[in-house]
Amino acid sequence: MCGMIEGLQKIGHEQAVIAGIDINDDRDCFPEEISFFPVIYNNEELPFPVVGMSDAMPYESTRYRDLDTYMVEIMKSEFKKKIDEAINVFKPHIIICNHLYLITSYVREIVKDIRVIGLCHGTCLRQLKSINFEKEYILSNIKELDLILALHNEQKEDIINLFDINHNKVVVIGSGYNDKMFYNENYKTNDRNINITFAGKICKSKGLKSLIKSIDKLEYTKDSIKLNIAGTGSDESQYKEIFNVSEDCRYEVDFLGRLSHKELANLFNKSNIFVLPSFYEGLPVVVLEALACGTDVIVSDINGVKEWMGESINNSGKISYIRLPKMKTTGVPLKSELPYFEEMLYRELDNRIRNILDNDECKSKLNMSDKTWNGLANRVNNILDKMV
Repeated sequence: MCGMIEGLQKIGHEQAVIAGIDINDDRDCFPEEISFFPVIYNNEELPFPVVGMSDAMPYESTRYRDLDTYMVEIMKSEFKKKIDEAINVFKPHIIICNHLYLITSYVREIVKDIRVIGLCHGTCLRQLKSINFEKEYILSNIKELDLILALHNEQKEDIINLFDINHNKVVVIGSGYNDKMFYNENYKTNDRNINITFAGKICKSKGLKSLIKSIDKLEYTKDSIKLNIAGTGSDESQYKEIFNVSEDCRYEVDFLGRLSHKELANLFNKSNIFVLPSFYEGLPVVVLEALACGTDVIVSDINGVKEWMGESINNSGKISYIRLPKMKTTGVPLKSELPYFEEMLYRELDNRIRNILDNDECKSKLNMSDKTWNGLANRVNNILDKMV
């Protein structure tokens, strides 16, 4: 979202931001030209951690499924204070809300004379399908939004069916990455040691156990393969379960914790292969970031990703897709499906490694200008121009 804010600022839009943050979070997180109205969690008014859109977040969070009626009411109350303040001070022409969920529904309920757009990231749809939290309230209010922005066409169809709305109210905009931070630094790939990297939340739905098991099948010398896992997880039991699997892997597995964007870009540039074996995603920006750094990518065939990447990237030889296993519920695969998924992942890893070892070349570059923050902002700007 910060990338879209920066891109729209370059175009010339005046913007203000309302966001929930922890009492200890930095409040100087936007340029001074952008007004910030923070809703503070973990204080007297909201005495619990920030509510996360996924059950496992990379920071301390409250799950939506654990909110009671009182917690919902005080959260709405604190957001209303900031919404009223922002409207009085900033006087927006359009309000863009992240996630088709509780707070976006509440904004639509209380704001009647300003157009409200909802931006879907995918996790909101997963919550609606997996828990009954405020479901009817959310469905009825999201349906009344002026417009919904979707990541890809399959998500658009999902939104139309779930909320029973006209297809003209949903527009596909895709996603974007920061090309000033993530770019190819022309590292050579002739090192006989292979660095494989994952970046994201440390949780089971990311397919990390399957990734580690697939790497363990590789038949190379013990010191020639290394798996880097960048990210954190708030679910201690899931983290421990994944860590325990890594302990049995014949190759080194390095848990790096949370990295800054600069550190992550550096890691991608020094990595040979980036793997995202997730069982559920929206439209993962991290895939764009890895490709921009020239890194080969293996990703599970998540709905919409192949379509969004487009023919040029898909035919570049830089990215390959692993068929998803059948799911028990959203993001939870059937155990009987995992051996085949892990075998396919192992084979693709082995093919990529052999190809890298056989070539003494710099990483190839891709034209990804339409996938940048500026590209995303331009697409959103075209939509806003039609609404103002």
